[in-house]
Amino acid sequence: MRLALLACMVFLGACTSLEGDFEKAVSFGVVTEVNDYSNQVDKPLYVRMYQAPVYEEQCFIETHGVCKYQYYLSVATFDEYPQTNLFTLTHQGEVTDINWLSNDEIDTATLQLTMSNYTAAALKNNPSLPVKKEVLRVTLTPHQIEEHN
Repeated sequence: MRLALLACMVFLGACTSLEGDFEKAVSFGVVTEVNDYSNQVDKPLYVRMYQAPVYEEQCFIETHGVCKYQYYLSVATFDEYPQTNLFTLTHQGEVTDINWLSNDEIDTATLQLTMSNYTAAALKNNPSLPVKKEVLRVTLTPHQIEEHN
């Protein structure tokens, strides 16, 4: 019984922390309508990206600023009663480009996100920061997310 209660508390604690971080994203972050990108590709899902600043690092010289962003993706089907979900990207940094990739699977979206490990403002302020660009392939369904480098 105690084990079940402990497991429930851990689960609810994890859910609460996501709500707090997501609350930051929708309160003062940037919302991107991902469906507006790559007009030539059919969109089987409605996808939004929420960008929230991460304030854990000190990468600016003699001032403060946002070094990285945390990203959240909301997904919804186009059904009469849509299935919805919210996912957190494991990669942090700054998304510099978004492309939809063709996908023939039902209710599945494949995105190609170009990311930098630091924001453009951080790199401009501190040229000694290591610049790392990567292309992240994200596959989304209403039930799961997969990230591949």
